[in-house]
Amino acid sequence: MEYRKLQITGKSTFVISIPKEWIKRNNLRKGDILQIEEVGNALMIRIGKDRGREEKIEIKDEDKMALSRLLITKYIQGYDTIDFVSNKFIEQEKKNYLKRISNFLIGMEPFGETHNEIVFKMLMQEGIDLISTIDRMYDMSFSSLRNIIRAIKNSDGINENFLRSIIEMDDEIDKFYFLVLRQLSSKYGADVTAWVQIVKSIERLSDHIENIASLLLKGEKIEYSRHYESLIMLYGQVMLALRSQNPKIAEEVLSGVEKFRIEERKSLEKSLKKYDDNKRSILINESLRRIGEYISDIAEGVINMH
Repeated sequence: MEYRKLQITGKSTFVISIPKEWIKRNNLRKGDILQIEEVGNALMIRIGKDRGREEKIEIKDEDKMALSRLLITKYIQGYDTIDFVSNKFIEQEKKNYLKRISNFLIGMEPFGETHNEIVFKMLMQEGIDLISTIDRMYDMSFSSLRNIIRAIKNSDGINENFLRSIIEMDDEIDKFYFLVLRQLSSKYGADVTAWVQIVKSIERLSDHIENIASLLLKGEKIEYSRHYESLIMLYGQVMLALRSQNPKIAEEVLSGVEKFRIEERKSLEKSLKKYDDNKRSILINESLRRIGEYISDIAEGVINMH
């Protein structure tokens, strides 16, 4: 928390300085419009909507996954034009992957490309309010839940196309999830959505630690594997990234979690063979996998702050 002293200029104009880091983080400059809203005895300052926000991203040695995370981050942060440029040729594989990811970002469309540049623009008028977006997400997920329960009930006659439609519905829900984060960022500031993601991930990660403890208390068995200890290192590393606000460390965590996932799949296959008569042991593997995913979510939250 920072404190600012109220100043007065002229005879009746009160002014207060704004933190420089907030100005830099939101790519603001002299002459930009800010919205000020009175909320009880507090004032909320938001970026004005008189101009589209633009961001230029210089591609160096990032892989396609890192670039896609940057595209998602800048979308969530409310940028209307996202311009990827390089001082050399951009591989077509990276361009194609970015275009595929843009399909998950409602309103964000490819807007031209050259050998060393690809541009995305927000083409949707953002008149949809937050609750309407969440209502739409709920309607789709409720429909999927109802249909999957019915499919389980009538397991003898499961239709493959029907199940694929449920899987595809999750992609549509993901699109609205990113739109909700963008709307929250626009209303409360980009950091809010990242902090919500981080806190939620820590809470859910702890739930899975409790779940493992409960299963072990019931006498469940799982063969120890040294790669489990990488979770300790990755969890510590992601908090270092958060405390230092270092997105590079967060990227390293994401790579580390991906390696953990590969090893975890091997452990799961081993458990399936060795503990075929003890299905609960597989639940321990599942919770360890989920812990890795929540560490990954925290890392993405750190990246979303920049």
